[in-house]
Amino acid sequence: MKITALKTYIVPAAVSETAWCRGANWVLVNLTTEGGISGWGEAYAFGEGGLATAKAIQNLTPIIIGMDPFHIRRFKTQAHDTIGDALNGIEISAAAAGIEIAMWDSVGKAMDTPVHNLLGGPCRDRISVYANCWSHDPRTADQLATFAGAQVERGFRSVKIYPFLYGNTVDDGIEALTAVRDAVGADVPIMIDMWSRMRPEELPRIADALHAQNVPWFEDPAAATDVETLARIRAQSKLTVVSGETLYKKQDFRRLLEHESADILNPDISACGILGLTEIATLAEAYGAKVSVHNNNSMTIGLAMAMQAAAVIPNFTMVEHFPRFIEGSNTFASFPAQLDENGCIPLSNEPGLGVTVNGDALVEYQVTPD
Repeated sequence: MKITALKTYIVPAAVSETAWCRGANWVLVNLTTEGGISGWGEAYAFGEGGLATAKAIQNLTPIIIGMDPFHIRRFKTQAHDTIGDALNGIEISAAAAGIEIAMWDSVGKAMDTPVHNLLGGPCRDRISVYANCWSHDPRTADQLATFAGAQVERGFRSVKIYPFLYGNTVDDGIEALTAVRDAVGADVPIMIDMWSRMRPEELPRIADALHAQNVPWFEDPAAATDVETLARIRAQSKLTVVSGETLYKKQDFRRLLEHESADILNPDISACGILGLTEIATLAEAYGAKVSVHNNNSMTIGLAMAMQAAAVIPNFTMVEHFPRFIEGSNTFASFPAQLDENGCIPLSNEPGLGVTVNGDALVEYQVTPD
């Protein structure tokens, strides 16, 4: 079985825009085999709304055409051998991740089995997720509390918020955090993302507020590459530090672990791929750290591939979920992702990723080679 064709699509941000937040561009990958099997993947959208990633996918096309889709590790090795300029390395990594995941999808369909069975079998039959409550626009404490509360009403049992951004003071952030706690109740974990924007002098007050509200997740109080600062924050705050969404190389995740800079690594599935993410998880396990799957992508292909990786990682915690992306995602694909009573998504046992894609709905978004 050989791969005969590769197509790339950029779904524009307007498709996923909502009243709460602007939309996001999604880069989708479709490969076809000589046997007529169609495999789908998704790549992180870098540069000009994903155009840089799409071009990187096209640059990798000569490698993939004619290759056996079962030769996933060979493809990833050859793809990463093309990385010469460190500035575009993450774009190549994302492009390779999208193609790799499409290969997994096609192989699973060929074998009539879900991808997680090809990866050694699942460790769990349902996957924990949290609702990301990000908005591009500044939100008042009441607005954020209302939105977060609505996600809990939808069935989510954990929410992630950004109360210390938007130019807010520490007092503003504490007010927003308190409002969200009142809205979601005492038993719902609230995760805090700092987007690497915390000033050092703010740590004592922020840490006290997070401890007071029983916050189990302190994400990116400093840049993932600043391992010394993260280690210092982790030691001083005694909070559970999460980092890694901007990284893609195993060596960079190893630096986080060696410097004791993070309790939880959160590599992005569409920047690292399933192979990369599971390898990072194995590395983290050796250091006693856990892994959460960062998933800033559609809630069909992106979520489906995150589920497959999460199922086989022993030291897994949670998968990121963007409820506001559901409606836009469903315009071109579907994935069974109903929350159970514990805010988890049952693991799909459908062949491949378990996602159904309507290629006809994507025709207008296809990126043609230069």
